[in-house]
Amino acid sequence: MKNHFTVQIYTGEIHSAPQPLDIPALISKFEQIYQKAHLDCVMIGENPDAEIDELADYLRQRGTDVYLWLSVFSGHRGLSALVNPQNKPVRQDYDPDDEKFVFGCPGNPENIRYIKQIFEKYYQRRKYDGIFLDKIRFPGFSCGTEPVFTCFCPHCRANYPVSDRIQIGNGENPLGITGYGNLKYTLADKNLHDLFAYKAEAVTASLISLIAYFREKKYKIGLDLFAPFLSYFVGQDYAALAPYADFIKPMFYRKTYAPAGLPFEIDKYANAFGGSLQEIEKRRLYLYKMLQTSAIDMSFINREIKAMRSHIGTAKLYSGIEVNYHEKIAPVKASYIKENIRMTENVDGFALSWDLCGTPDENLKAALDAGE
Repeated sequence: MKNHFTVQIYTGEIHSAPQPLDIPALISKFEQIYQKAHLDCVMIGENPDAEIDELADYLRQRGTDVYLWLSVFSGHRGLSALVNPQNKPVRQDYDPDDEKFVFGCPGNPENIRYIKQIFEKYYQRRKYDGIFLDKIRFPGFSCGTEPVFTCFCPHCRANYPVSDRIQIGNGENPLGITGYGNLKYTLADKNLHDLFAYKAEAVTASLISLIAYFREKKYKIGLDLFAPFLSYFVGQDYAALAPYADFIKPMFYRKTYAPAGLPFEIDKYANAFGGSLQEIEKRRLYLYKMLQTSAIDMSFINREIKAMRSHIGTAKLYSGIEVNYHEKIAPVKASYIKENIRMTENVDGFALSWDLCGTPDENLKAALDAGE
């Protein structure tokens, strides 16, 4: 299925002015796609005031579904906070005004009720074929260590199966990882194992509730997920989540140095526990050793996909690859895109991420040529 694609269009944050869309330029890009490939769906978000009706009508006339791209546990004012063992809000290592990556508690049902209110207030007036759920997780190590070892709010404490006395080291293996397989790590410390298990249960339970709400409204569902070897740390259980989705998009961003980018998240994990440069590098190499690889290359990605296939049921799998270009964050070139598409195995298509508006023509052409 090398020539089946989905794409994303970013229209700005929900609480800011919408980013203007060059509709003729976007239609020109879409025409290039339709000439060579199948465009299964387009995810558009998140600003509710963006003028998308003309674009949505055009896409539906061509047989392409239009999904609302909607963040869940981050990006909204009013989410109930993550709480540390001292019963204080967790500090997340971002500018306090940067809501895009400051997370509320995924285990708190009040946050799901709040997202439903957000949808009804801002988005329900528009026609969508599906909902693409983003930021459906706890924070990762890019936010620091404290947000990872949460949450201890009253709701989570009532459902949390272990004490808050978790043993964390600072050497090459601070989490006590003893192996990786079946999309999960094995950990030496039972309390830490139970914490990550609870986080996955909390995310899953909340999403089941939210997805049921959207299913009642006849929407299809897509899920934006961390790469499996990172998803364990943020509470995303592929086997538990995928049966509720029409498609999943694992973010295999091998060139992105920002949240969800594989080199970025690995660096943040390696640096989160401190130590000298030599100790940090040993920590990185130990993680690779547990993953049974020397690099996050296409061979490793295909191994992850193979393991994933036995867990996701009938959900379609679109491998998320970067096609937009950013000099510092995502210096993506045509050769990298072609390598991803030509070498990736056993997928239903590719999610050309994460913003078609910022995708150079040569990058889009590379994806289309590689998919032929």
